[in-house]
Amino acid sequence: MKLLFQTTGTGSTELKSLLGFIDVDLKIQNLIPDLITATNDVIDLVGEEVYKKATDIYSDTTISEDDKPFIYAIRYPIAVNAYRLFCVSNDISHTNNGRKMRQDENQKQAFEWMIDRDNAALEKRYYRALDDLMKFLDRSKVDDELTTTLYSIWTNCKAFKATHNLFIRTVADFDKHFTINSRLLLIKLAPAISDCEQYEIKPRVGSEKLNALKQALKENTPITDAKDLELIRLIQKASVSYGLAWSMTRLSVQLYPEGVLQHVTSDRATTRGAKPTLKNETQEARQAFESDFDKVILEIERLVAPAPTIDECQPINPEIIYGDKFMSL
Repeated sequence: MKLLFQTTGTGSTELKSLLGFIDVDLKIQNLIPDLITATNDVIDLVGEEVYKKATDIYSDTTISEDDKPFIYAIRYPIAVNAYRLFCVSNDISHTNNGRKMRQDENQKQAFEWMIDRDNAALEKRYYRALDDLMKFLDRSKVDDELTTTLYSIWTNCKAFKATHNLFIRTVADFDKHFTINSRLLLIKLAPAISDCEQYEIKPRVGSEKLNALKQALKENTPITDAKDLELIRLIQKASVSYGLAWSMTRLSVQLYPEGVLQHVTSDRATTRGAKPTLKNETQEARQAFESDFDKVILEIERLVAPAPTIDECQPINPEIIYGDKFMSL
């Protein structure tokens, strides 16, 4: 595998230029296994063709000014993820006599709650970096030949198409109902949104109507019927609530925007005491989103329910005495 880092010579300097918070003497050779793992994670997200485009540019003797933003955008999340994988084991010494705590004369070992907080910050930094990479790829559709080619490669990637056939296709669609401002989170929610359409919406709306509306959205066909517009809005709203409820117990808390889950960090030597609170918050958030989903589903059922029909009343025969058990002739 070709890496986007020099593993000898200037490699450590390259790493320092990306991660300004690390020591300059951190040897990049120690991170090579984690760089490979982090690179594979990025390839899984953006596709092999996008990564190959980056390695072809990086292999050139000099990288042009126009290409530098792309190289930075793809190298940065790799560097962050590689370091956060490496630093967990680097906090202690692995010796012949077992694992020992590192502590120099002028340095003091960090408390566990400090390490936990930094681990969470590194994870959130990594997710932001992946979001920035995808935003860069989304915005690469310009007249320049290089970036136009990059955009065409990106649009054929699995991650780009993950929400292409859903009612929630973009972050803007999602943010109309709940603000996440994250392409990465939307991609991770795509399986749940698809399940919502398949198992909750289609039985209530019908395959024919569902597919017709989805095709109109996909082809940007103007929809003028007020009932259809309202149905699309409700389907999107239901998908958002369903997806968030589904994700509460499945995805990392660091993926969510601030305010969805408030992570409690203790100032004691251990953070174990904070974990039950976090679990309760997760369940409470899931129940809140499920409640929102149930309300929207009821609105959808009312909207698609057939109009009630009233049978015409039979004319009253005046010779029949109603209310008694006999008739008069």
